[in-house]
Amino acid sequence: MKKHMACMAASLLVISMLLGGCGRKETVGEDTAVVAAESTQAQAAVSMEETEAEAEPVKEQTEDKADASGDPVKAKEDTQEASVSGDAEKIQPNGHIVCIDPGHSSVMPSFGSEPLGPGSGEYKAADASGTHGNASGLAEYELVLQVSLALRTELEKRGYEVVLTREDNETPVSCAERAAVATDAGADIFVRIHANGSGNTEVSGAMGLCITPGNAFHPELYKDSRMLTDDILNTYCEVTGIKNTGGVWETDSMSGNNWSTVPATILEMGYMTNPAEDQWMADEKNQVQMVKGIADGIDLYFAHQAEKEAGDEKDADSESSSQDPGEAGEPSSESSEASGSEADE
Repeated sequence: MKKHMACMAASLLVISMLLGGCGRKETVGEDTAVVAAESTQAQAAVSMEETEAEAEPVKEQTEDKADASGDPVKAKEDTQEASVSGDAEKIQPNGHIVCIDPGHSSVMPSFGSEPLGPGSGEYKAADASGTHGNASGLAEYELVLQVSLALRTELEKRGYEVVLTREDNETPVSCAERAAVATDAGADIFVRIHANGSGNTEVSGAMGLCITPGNAFHPELYKDSRMLTDDILNTYCEVTGIKNTGGVWETDSMSGNNWSTVPATILEMGYMTNPAEDQWMADEKNQVQMVKGIADGIDLYFAHQAEKEAGDEKDADSESSSQDPGEAGEPSSESSEASGSEADE
């Protein structure tokens, strides 16, 4: 196109010169002006083509960024969403389901009491409001929900599927109903988050609770429940620096544990009736460490389970298959007497 326009301008200039040489000098100025104008137009046309050619890559880049609707802004948002989605895809599910039970609530179940365990003739309060912070002013149900929500986020980052028995402080949930959440979800473990209280404001430290070997309802869960309790309590104390002053209390007085069909534990994170410990637990920065300690304990439990399963497989391979079935024995169904203590559940 550029060469064509240039040729046209040259031809017009020759014609103008010929006309000027045939006695039409009076029109030379006009013809020259016409030629000059046409030459200018040709140059302008060439310049426009060059400008359009230079602009084309920019247009192509813009189109590349735009989505199917031609909206570059939406395309940018889609790119950002894809980036976030890509980060989420990096988290590989580990195949374990954890049920977290933030203890208590501000609203009690309407039915008041429920059996201590499946089929039990002994009844216990379906729930309680728990203790409260001497210094922080927080109710136990508020503190444990804060920690439980943060724990869910942390566990999900580690590849766990997590369910909670409650996600607000206004939903009444009985202890048996909490255990049912874990069962219905197909949870591997039932982790119950609590805080302690005492009439002695100097008492401090963490403790764990699980069923006894002679539990009348699910004695087969004792070993795993004890392992879960030990692992969480120990790592929690190691990470937070809170003293393990209570150790592990094996008791069948906790109806939520008795109703559970999977290994269950209660972690008493510390004493809200101790002003210093109460303020420490209420601090969100410290709750990060509390959550890490619990999550590390859950990781440790599943690591121990994997080791145990590997050992069981080796033992199964080496043992004789001719063992008399009568030697195995049945789990004891005898009920151990529940402690008379009104422990905070």
